[in-house]
Amino acid sequence: MKLTVFTRLLPTDRFSLLLIVGIVLLVIARLISVVTSPPGFFLDEAAGAAHAISLLHTGANAHDVALPLYSESLGGGYTTPIYLYPLVSWIAVFGTSELAIRYFSVICGLLAIALMSFAINIWLTKRDALIAAVVALALPWGWLQSNLAWDPALVPLFVAGAFAAFTVALHDTSKTTRSVMLVMLSLFLIGLAYLYPPARVTAPLLFIGGYAVLWKQSTVSARTVFITCLVSIVIALPLAQFMLQPEALERSAALSVFHDTSILNGLLLFAVNILQLLNPAFLFVTGDPNLRHATGSQGVLGIAAIPAVIALITAFIYWLRHRKTSTLFSGKERALLAISGFGILAAFIGSALTNEGQPHSLRACAAWLFIVILLTIGWRLIMARSTRRLVRWVAVGIAIVATCAYVADLVLFYPDRSASSFDVSQRQRINDNQPTPGYPDLARKYYEIR
Repeated sequence: MKLTVFTRLLPTDRFSLLLIVGIVLLVIARLISVVTSPPGFFLDEAAGAAHAISLLHTGANAHDVALPLYSESLGGGYTTPIYLYPLVSWIAVFGTSELAIRYFSVICGLLAIALMSFAINIWLTKRDALIAAVVALALPWGWLQSNLAWDPALVPLFVAGAFAAFTVALHDTSKTTRSVMLVMLSLFLIGLAYLYPPARVTAPLLFIGGYAVLWKQSTVSARTVFITCLVSIVIALPLAQFMLQPEALERSAALSVFHDTSILNGLLLFAVNILQLLNPAFLFVTGDPNLRHATGSQGVLGIAAIPAVIALITAFIYWLRHRKTSTLFSGKERALLAISGFGILAAFIGSALTNEGQPHSLRACAAWLFIVILLTIGWRLIMARSTRRLVRWVAVGIAIVATCAYVADLVLFYPDRSASSFDVSQRQRINDNQPTPGYPDLARKYYEIR
């Protein structure tokens, strides 16, 4: 059967109409929130912007290196080509203001949500695709982080692109479409590895997992897998060469949980980091302690996610008790649950292998899409299988109130709360042509050349 997507009108039941209204309002809120939150560029954002503007004007980065693969930034980090070169094209059209540069990240975040919803529509139904879009738009994990002008903001887009390509390859019977999607799957995951250091662990795991499923389902042959792996390795050679440079090796070693300790202690630290990422307080109450990664309100999943999480836990307990006879989860739901579990683990491993700033939601941001899928199935259980209407609408009411509270805090209170984390006073001194001791020259260069 040929794959058909969005061939019928959107569902018109009351809940679906509420979802569509929610999507429109949340997209508007996302576009507006970036005006005030966060309250101006952080050092890393300014450094990346300086490289982009310099490349636009001179063809070299801010260090006068022509067409670099990676551009040295601050704190031993690098601005990646996957982020930098598309940004150069963006600012050539929309300008070099902080707001214009941040909107590049916001639009990439919205594209990620569109790709994810497209894939969910293939797996489940159009209403589930709408649910997924609302969940993704409202989820604190991904909202603030997609407002920032730096490389990690693009991680959800590449994960969503890979998931969409995997989904089409798995479901479409056209050999041509399938071949194109296999190429796209590889390119998205290779790009993910180039984009963000923690993803250099996550991307290969997703690559192996994705192709293992496709091979098991007889979607690809052993010959195709071999050729794909060979070509992918060739494309990744520049990344491997960069990673083997002394500076890159030193930074990776310094951030590793195995740095200056035994293997046993390193493994213990790794396990602790995983547990911190699963801590309910981190997920629902406080979130990432770094105010550049989260608002400090409601956690990375937020209170709105609690009804779906409760539904998932309840359904899982029921399934464990009646797994021989239970039809609670459909075959496609079970497949999505397995994919999500594997994807979350792959993303968490990339984050948990580092020893700095844990729990670190930004380094684990590749888990965003898989978290959204889990929550979507939770809401599907609530809306489609709950026998009590009161339960359904109480759950929806909690989600709406919690989301409104998060947005209000993000726009009204978070800017003042996070001012010191975004060097607001230092930037004001720069704009007033006053001395700024300790402010890096690379970051200052953005304000000089923009």
